[in-house]
Order: sequence, then structure tokens, then C-alpha cells
Amino acid sequence: MEKIKRYLWLGPAVIVSVAYIDPGNFGSNLAAGSKYGLQLLWIVWLAGIMAIFFQYLSGKIGIATKKSITDIVFQAIEKRFNNNQSIILRYFYFLPLFVMVLATDMAEFLGIILGIYLLFSIPLVFAIWISIIDVLIIMFLSEKFGFERIIGLFIGIVGISFIYELYIVQINPVEILFYSFTPTLSEYGHVLLAASIIGATVMPHAVILHSHLTSEKFEVLKINIFQFLKKHKNETIIFLALASLVNASLQIMSYYAFGSKGYDNIDVEIAYKILEPLYGIIAANIFAIALLFSGISSSMVSVLAGQKLVESCLKIKTQAWKVRLIVRLINMVPIFIALIILGLSPIEILVYSQVILSLTLPFVLIPLVLVSSNKKYMNELTNIRITSFLSFTFSIIIIAINFSLIYLWILGLTAF
Repeated sequence: MEKIKRYLWLGPAVIVSVAYIDPGNFGSNLAAGSKYGLQLLWIVWLAGIMAIFFQYLSGKIGIATKKSITDIVFQAIEKRFNNNQSIILRYFYFLPLFVMVLATDMAEFLGIILGIYLLFSIPLVFAIWISIIDVLIIMFLSEKFGFERIIGLFIGIVGISFIYELYIVQINPVEILFYSFTPTLSEYGHVLLAASIIGATVMPHAVILHSHLTSEKFEVLKINIFQFLKKHKNETIIFLALASLVNASLQIMSYYAFGSKGYDNIDVEIAYKILEPLYGIIAANIFAIALLFSGISSSMVSVLAGQKLVESCLKIKTQAWKVRLIVRLINMVPIFIALIILGLSPIEILVYSQVILSLTLPFVLIPLVLVSSNKKYMNELTNIRITSFLSFTFSIIIIAINFSLIYLWILGLTAF
């Protein structure tokens, strides 16, 4: 019973909530807060609500089917098509999901690089190589102390860091409340950052992972399916809502620390340097620590998601660290070229990596909505009408924002 009790509050939702607090969120909300103030705060809250909803559906699918959402898709392809066709379609579906894994890791990789660079004044070229060992650190800590405990610790460090940052910048609650309920998408930059915030929050790899984690836990615990579903719902709402608060605090802090003082188009390194004279070296270092730990902790989630995705598609058992090492080595090339050779802004890399996640979301959400509404798969856990309606509505909102962004790109509106 003690094992069950421990799991209920340190289970899958704790792990996937890290996806809300990754360097991609730093980039998206730092850019939004400094450039547009709190005008996009409403999208943070909307993205948080949608993420909680889709994570709940994903976990419910895992409980009902004992499979992850990608397992179901790959198996459906195999049943419907002959061997050659199924191989082609399986890899066709795998490709955008692998791009998703690369984009996710790129943001995490960059967050760790920048955290090391800012805290220890290590040149970027060396920080890139040092960042590769996070694979080994993650595996060692997980084995020694337990995955959920390490995740909880890192979330706590990031969360406390931003509570401190909000305290020192002196926020205006009335202004925050006003912009939380004032939607606006009046220009290209709004749409770009809205897509980036959605990608950074709803995080397709975390949606995939949640169904896998709940299916595994349900098999181990062997408790009543409705009792488990209730606990899954409560856990998802609590932990992901807390993560959403931290996520919103990024944009709020960025506005009050930078945007309100005339520092627009801020970058991560510039933000660190501005914080020191305005609020002291402690504030600057806490910002860098939060960035570093958000990168490390979110890496722990994408390690698992990447492993499960490869296993679902390729039908081979693999080790998480091997998948992460391959992805990290692949990402070294574009990161090195972008930062060292081309001298691109880290904030741009972070923002556009999250836009890629938003563009790949439909490949996860469409199967999620269809499966969770299908009695053949879900039995007594099939979505009720209001749940199906919300799942379709939220999916349409995300797809509409993606299409709006693509349309603006076609028109040639690409200035960030």
C-alpha cells in the first residue's frame, strides 16, 4: 500500500511536467515578455489548460489499452497494410516524430550549454562538449536516487528560482490579471511566439510518453481501473498546473525585469548581464541556475520519450542513454554551426525549435483524439461528449495557429 501511495503523488505527471519548464519555455517566454510585455500571457494559460487536457487523455489511453499512443498507431498501420506498405508508412509517421525529438533535444542542449557558459564563464565551444556528459549524469543519478526524486528536485530548484525572481522584480497583479484574459494575435510576432509557446508547453514527446508511463504503472500496481484513473486525473491537474504557474512566471518576469525597462528583443546572455546591475549577481546566477537545471531535468524526460519512440517504430529494445547520445551528437552539428560559426542568437534557436514542436503536434494529437474517442480501444474509458468536443476544439486551435504561421511565412513575413 505504501508503494501505491508513493506512486500516486510521484508518478507520470511529475515526469511529464518537466516538459513545461525546459529551455524552450525560457526562450519563448523571455522573447514574448521582453518584446510584447504581457500581451501573450493569455496563450500561456491556454496552452497550459490544453496541455493538462491532452496529458490526461494520453494517460487515460495508457490505462485503457496498456499501450502508448505511438504503439497503437504503428500496430494499426501493420494490421491494415501489407508488409512493404506498412514499413513505408511506419517510417513516414516516424520521421516527423524523430524531428520532434531532435527539436526537443536542441532546446535542452542549448539550455545546458548556456547555463554552463553563464555560470562558469566557459567558452561556448567547450561548453558544447561538456554538455554531452549530461547523458551519463542523468543515468547515474536516476539509478542511485530514483527517477521521480531527481525530477522532483530539479523542478523544485527551477520553481524556487522563479519565485525569487518574481519577488525581486515587483509585479503588478492587476496588470497580470488583465492580460491573462485579453487575447490578441494582431501581428506576425504574436503568431510566431504563440506557436512557440504552444510547442514549448503541450510538448508532443511528453504527450507520447505519458501514455507509456501510465500503461506501465497500471500493469505494476494492479488496482481498480477507475481508482487509478481518478488518481491519474488529480495528479495530472496538480503537477501540471504548478508547472504552468512556473511557465507563466517566465513571461511575467521577462516583462517586469526587461520589457518594462525598455530592454526589448532580449537574448539569454543579455538577460543575464542585465539582471546583475539591476538586481544583483545573485539574481543573475539564479537565472542561470534555473536555465541549467531546466535543461538537465527536461533531458531526463526526452531520453525516455526518444527511447520509447524508437522501440515502438523499430521494434527493438534499446537503452535510453544510447538514444540520447545519438540525438545529442546529431544536434552538435547544427548547434555548433549556429552558435560558433554563424553567431546566431540563442533566443532565435530556442524559439524556432519550439515552433517545430508545435508544427509536429498534429501527428500526435490527431491519433490521440481519435483513439480516446473510440470505444473499440477505450471500452468503459471512452471519452464522453464534452471531452470529445474539447479535444477536437483544442486540436483545431493549435492547427489553426500553425496554419496561420505558415500562411504568414508564405507571404514573406519572417522578421522576428
